[in-house]
Amino acid sequence: MGYSHMADVKPFESIDKQIEIFERRGLLVPDKAYAAEMLKRYNYYRLSGYTLTLRKNDVFYPGVSFENVMQLYHFDCELRVMLMHALECIEVELRTHIGYHHAKEHGPLGYMNSHIFSNQRHYRKFVSYFEKTISDNERSEVFVKHHEEHHNSEYPIWVAVELLSFGNLSKFFNIIDDKVKTEICNEYYYGIPSNYITNWMRCLAILRNICAHRARLYNRNFSIGVSFSEKDKKFFRQIGYKPDRIGKQLFFYILILDKVLCDSITRDYFRDQIDVLLKKYPFVRSRYMGFPENWRQVLAEMNNPKASTYTTNTDPAKPLVEA
Repeated sequence: MGYSHMADVKPFESIDKQIEIFERRGLLVPDKAYAAEMLKRYNYYRLSGYTLTLRKNDVFYPGVSFENVMQLYHFDCELRVMLMHALECIEVELRTHIGYHHAKEHGPLGYMNSHIFSNQRHYRKFVSYFEKTISDNERSEVFVKHHEEHHNSEYPIWVAVELLSFGNLSKFFNIIDDKVKTEICNEYYYGIPSNYITNWMRCLAILRNICAHRARLYNRNFSIGVSFSEKDKKFFRQIGYKPDRIGKQLFFYILILDKVLCDSITRDYFRDQIDVLLKKYPFVRSRYMGFPENWRQVLAEMNNPKASTYTTNTDPAKPLVEA
């Protein structure tokens, strides 16, 4: 390992020095003992990400305090936990849908036939990932060991999907044949064309990974945007969104999560949780996550199955292209 660029690396700073840097930049730190305790628990660099909306040119706006920063941080933590619960519901259901409908159409081991998949390169990547996953889990997962010892290491699709991460599950959904995808979309996702559902599941898998790795959601722009119908994009523009922001802020990810939740009771509970969380942390500015003021009304109107703008494939989204 080379050290030729050590001069470019910022120096180590003690906790007291970190507080001093905050104060020098205009952040109010009335309770230094509390600030020190928080900086011992949470990396200075991690907390600094939550200050981006609170300062300009490294100078904090008047009146901003360390406690305000911690409000944003704790809000983000609770939001991730809440989203993980909802994402788990969607992930488990997608596993079930793929396992059932793919087996019904192609048989228990049909997924081992490469010819039924739309993209051979992506299929080979899936097989490589799946084989590695089997190897990694042959000692820790009872059901893997069972199939190895009693079923000649042959895993029916409804077993195989349980070994896929959400990300790889979404990629697998992308390459299965159109008949199976359409059947799944018609039965569980209000007839929304599969190219939208493919994009949405990929986006939700990204959101799940961000939450699982405790990364920041507040004031985040996503690199992969959510695909929407032209009618919906027009609606977003009419209520004030800039075209380059549509689909790339957290609210849009929450919108599609809300849309594919399994039932109205779960959906109402999910919306109530968001409402409670925003009220719990009044310093949070939901606009930095792309929320409109009437966000709950927007969710209700856009996610009403009877008024869906996706029930026919007259306005297809661009197909998801995997790297």
